[in-house]
Amino acid sequence: MPDLMVQVDGQTVALKDCAWSMWASCGCMVAVSLAVAGDRVHATEEQAHRNHSPRKRDREREIRQGYRWELITMARYREEIGAQWECEAHRKAAS
Repeated sequence: MPDLMVQVDGQTVALKDCAWSMWASCGCMVAVSLAVAGDRVHATEEQAHRNHSPRKRDREREIRQGYRWELITMARYREEIGAQWECEAHRKAAS
């Protein structure tokens, strides 16, 4: 099967080189999931959200609370995010 290609940050990349990241309204990343793992493929935000939160009521609550999903490249994850998931306010509160 050929690679599924997507547009992320203005560049065309293989979906297998991406992850779905879940962000809180404050700016903290709260979850991340590979877009492709084995035979599991999540090509849309809805598929990623359903994978993370299988129950509809949980997904609806998360949407009301301002959580959102974003497709990012693994390169961006490694370079910019890594283990620093917290927003500026939470980083300051922890120090």
